[in-house]
Amino acid sequence: MSNVDTVFSSLAHPVRRQILERLLDGPNTVNQLGADHDVSPGAISQHLKVLEQAGMIRRTLRGRQHLIELEKRGFQPVVSWVERYATFWNSNFISLGAFINREDSDEP
Repeated sequence: MSNVDTVFSSLAHPVRRQILERLLDGPNTVNQLGADHDVSPGAISQHLKVLEQAGMIRRTLRGRQHLIELEKRGFQPVVSWVERYATFWNSNFISLGAFINREDSDEP
């Protein structure tokens, strides 16, 4: 599986997306991340493992607590993938805008 496939696969589950969203506010412990979800601690650990393998989070030990934070480099495959399509999307939006403006100018 390519890096982009791994990242998109890890983003497919809503719990993992919610974990990433919470981490936007800063590092959290595993327990803090689990408190938001009605799943077992083992399930949270599995979700974190998937995100870790995708390179989207990193885990550091602070005493006995595992501190989880976003890893920017893990998102790069998706950013690169989206950027490849930006020209296509932008040209379609420009064409749509031109079409709408043409339709507006035809009105009496």
